[in-house]
Amino acid sequence: MASSKAAFFLYLGIVQGSCFLAILLQLLGFNVSHGWVAARMLQILQVKFGTALAAQQVMDNGRPVVYLSNHRSWGDFWTDAALLAGPSFISRAMVAAAIPWTALWGSNEGWLWFFSRGSKHKEGAVAWMKHFLSERIKGFAGKGVVLYPEGTRSLLPEGLPLKLGALGAAYELQWPVQVVITTNKECVTAEREMAVNFGTLCVSSVSRVIDPGTFASMEAFIEVVKETWRKTWKEAYSPDFQLRTHTALPGAHLPTLRWSPKGPWRLQVVRLLLLALAYLLFKRWRAKREVKKDDKQDGVAVNCDKSSISCS
Repeated sequence: MASSKAAFFLYLGIVQGSCFLAILLQLLGFNVSHGWVAARMLQILQVKFGTALAAQQVMDNGRPVVYLSNHRSWGDFWTDAALLAGPSFISRAMVAAAIPWTALWGSNEGWLWFFSRGSKHKEGAVAWMKHFLSERIKGFAGKGVVLYPEGTRSLLPEGLPLKLGALGAAYELQWPVQVVITTNKECVTAEREMAVNFGTLCVSSVSRVIDPGTFASMEAFIEVVKETWRKTWKEAYSPDFQLRTHTALPGAHLPTLRWSPKGPWRLQVVRLLLLALAYLLFKRWRAKREVKKDDKQDGVAVNCDKSSISCS
């Protein structure tokens, strides 16, 4: 069931509001998994989940892994975040203007990696992406990263041709790859129609793990990834699936709420500024209290003096 434009913008507001609350908790040292928050956002829309019968378990064992997902709409970010239990994401820097609180939260916590689209890299796309991934994974180790290898959103029946830069980088890094295709993500949040839909069924298929170490060349690895992409796409869109009650796909592990004072230097600076502000406000409150106390004591003394005069 589709909604009105008002409901669409209200839903986006709820998403950003939830991210803002997560930032406040983050400032206090409490880290909430974005996978958990994303699952709650899908729960609002009463999204239902299915798993293709041919699907494999998600690789989520603390090692770096690349999840290749189909890119259908804005809603892919929170849909895939919920399905894969809070992985990292790569996004164009300009997206931050549309989702400011999500951008701030994700960049501070290390799971949202921004890049400038259209920038030229003299070292080549593969070398640049290899360096980019190897550096950014340090800020959110222990979970995989979602790549949208089509390069942009597409509603074509079988998607767009895959970009080779990210695939080549995965091979150079020797990071395992899994293809994760999910149906109807464009129905969860349909930004072209400015609508959200209730009761959408999203069916996912997960490929076997493709280990780059088993291939003699990058070209052979990429060909198998392309073939697996097409195969997994067909599995996801086939009628052979079973419903599941959990949002996360089998094998994906959702982190629990945890407390940690760690964070990037920007977060630590904000924490120090807030502590300084809290200290100054406390001192100001205490000074006002002392003034009121002194005024009260002066008033009592004056009353006592007046009482002495009247009694004499």
